[in-house]
Amino acid sequence: MSVFTPRFEGWRERVELSFRSQPLMQFIGANITDIKPGAVALELPKQGGLLQQHGFFHGGIISSIADVAAGWSALSLMAEDTGVLTAEFKLNLLNPGEGDLLIARGVVLKPGRMLTVVQSDVYCLNANSEVHVATGLFTMVGKQGLTF
Repeated sequence: MSVFTPRFEGWRERVELSFRSQPLMQFIGANITDIKPGAVALELPKQGGLLQQHGFFHGGIISSIADVAAGWSALSLMAEDTGVLTAEFKLNLLNPGEGDLLIARGVVLKPGRMLTVVQSDVYCLNANSEVHVATGLFTMVGKQGLTF
């Protein structure tokens, strides 16, 4: 993993505040477990409302935490007056989300002033092993004036 220098000294607090302020993450019960410049990890425990009809984590939930991990990874490197929005993403679902815990890890591949490319991988913890359930590339656009 590359070593990046954030453009804003208060980057960690900003990412944490943004996470606590997002209603979707609160609603589904996700938690940040690791924050580094250009990298964020999330965990999401299994709950009935997050599953599809076969008992696996729903693809929409998998894609949501992949997107959020990517977004906060990019946000950690942005200037103080710049927030991020997802401009584009491609996600490959590799295996069913079968297990008790989803883990999403976003890692910046190429930071930019306006566009940042992030890889986000999602794993499902099942019987003490991690199964890779999704991988994707996300293009995040920096937008001045966003509070987060």
